Amino acid sequence: MTFRKSRKLEGVEISVIRQMNNKANPSTINLGIGQLPYHPPLRLKKAGAQAFLDGQIRYTPTKGILELRALIAEEHERHTGKETNSENVIVTVGAEEALDIICRTSLDAGDEVLIPEIFFSVYATLPRLNLAIPTTYRLTPDFGIDLTDLESKIKEKTRLVFINSPSNPTGRVLAQDELRSLADVLERHPNLYIVSDEIYSYLHFMDKLPPSMAEFSDRVIIVNGISKRASATGLRIGWIIAPEDVTQELVKLHQYAVTSAASPSQLAAIPVLKGECFEDEEMYRTQLMVNRDLTAQRLSEIPNVSLTKPGGAFYCFPDISYYGTSQEVADRLLDEGNVLTIPGIAFGQRGNSYIRISYAADVKELDKGLNIIKGVLL
Repeated sequence: MTFRKSRKLEGVEISVIRQMNNKANPSTINLGIGQLPYHPPLRLKKAGAQAFLDGQIRYTPTKGILELRALIAEEHERHTGKETNSENVIVTVGAEEALDIICRTSLDAGDEVLIPEIFFSVYATLPRLNLAIPTTYRLTPDFGIDLTDLESKIKEKTRLVFINSPSNPTGRVLAQDELRSLADVLERHPNLYIVSDEIYSYLHFMDKLPPSMAEFSDRVIIVNGISKRASATGLRIGWIIAPEDVTQELVKLHQYAVTSAASPSQLAAIPVLKGECFEDEEMYRTQLMVNRDLTAQRLSEIPNVSLTKPGGAFYCFPDISYYGTSQEVADRLLDEGNVLTIPGIAFGQRGNSYIRISYAADVKELDKGLNIIKGVLL
C-alpha cells in the first residue's frame, strides 16, 4: 500500500540548510550550522542532571513550570517596561514549536502572512501548511524593513506580520525608530498581530539588549528561548510571551501537540533565567564579537565581496554574486575547499546573491575556513 500524504505537504521539502549540512563529512569545516560551539553553562548542566537524579521527569503544567514562566515574565518586564506575568508565558519545545502553534491558532485557509523577503524558511512553510499565503515585504539595502512596501501589501485577509531581530541570516538588529514606525503601521490596521522572533536577542554586539517590538505595541507575540544564548539547542526550550487572551488560545494547540515541554529541560533553563549563567553568556558574546570582526576582515580581502556588518546573532550574509549564484558558490566552496556555507537562496529569492556564514565556530577553524573561501574564490 502506498502512503498517501496530505496535500498540505505538496512542495514542502527538507530545508536547504539541512540539505547542505547533510553533505558535511567529519573533515568538513562547518560554517553553516546555527548553534554555538561552546559548552553550555555548568549551572545549566547541573540543574538538568539533578532533575534526572531527583526523578523530576513527569508532566509539568501545560504552559510550563510556574517558576520558569515567572522568571521569563520578570526578565521580559525588566527589558521592555511592560507589565508581564506568568500567564503571559507559554514554555514551548523550542522556538519552532512556538511559531507552529502561533500559525495554527491564528490562520485559516486563504489568510495572508507578511514575511521579510530574506527569511528563515519556517516563516514561509508554516503558513503554507495551514493553507495560508505567505507574501514577502521588501527590505532596505542594509536589511531594514521597507515600511512603505510592507504597508502597501496589507490586505483584508492579512493576519500576521513576521519580524526577526537580530536576524537569521543577516545579523541585522532593528533599531527603536524602526520598531516605533512599525507600531504606527500596526495602529492603522487593527486586525494585525506582529510575530517578533527574538531568539537571538541575547547574542548582540551593543551596549544593551536590542529593543523588543513589545516595547512599542501590545499587539505583539514574542518568540524567544535559551537555545542560542545558552549554547543549549538540544534542550528544546523556547517560549511565547503574549497578551493573556492570546496565550489562552495558543495553549490549546500546545497541549495537543506536545502536552508540555520536557521537565528536565525546563529545570535546566531556570539558572539561565535567574542570571546565574551571566558570565558564560558574556563569554559567548565576547568570543562571537572576535569571530565576527575576523570574518568581516577576511571577507573584505576578497575582491567584489561586500558585507553589511551584523549587529547580532552569529551569522554574516556577504554578497558573493560576482562569483555566481548562491548555490553555485556554496557548492563550489564545499566541493573544492571542503568548507560548508549556506546558499542564500535558502532564505528566499532575494537571498540568491548571498551566502550565509556562521562564525559560531572555533576561531582557528573559522580562520582556516575563511582563508580557504578566499583561496577558492580567487
